[in-house]
Amino acid sequence: MKLWRKFSSFLANSFFVLNWMGFVWVSFVMASGKDGLSVFLTLPWGSFLTELSNISPQGNVDSGSVWIAWLILSLAYTWAMLARQRSLHTASNPTHLDVASLVKNKKREIESDPELKQSLNKLNQLLKNS
Repeated sequence: MKLWRKFSSFLANSFFVLNWMGFVWVSFVMASGKDGLSVFLTLPWGSFLTELSNISPQGNVDSGSVWIAWLILSLAYTWAMLARQRSLHTASNPTHLDVASLVKNKKREIESDPELKQSLNKLNQLLKNS
């Protein structure tokens, strides 16, 4: 199971990197045209979803609309990846408060059980004498 998780994580990370590399490359190609960087100002920012709805076998779709949709999906995927990484990081690393509360709870358990407390005291004495 752990191997499958590592493999799926590798695939997700590879797709993430390849997606952004492709996006940057296409953006560079678009900006290297005669309009330069102003090509991004002339994209159909307000109507790209309407133009994307024209996708059909005979329909023409503006490439700018596809680029905008790619940008939005890439940003959403990036946000999801960062949220996933953050949740995995916080789940795997206990905070100082978690450790402190765990010690406090164990101490209460020991103090509430006289038999356990007596056994631990005997063990302490044996360790001190050796």
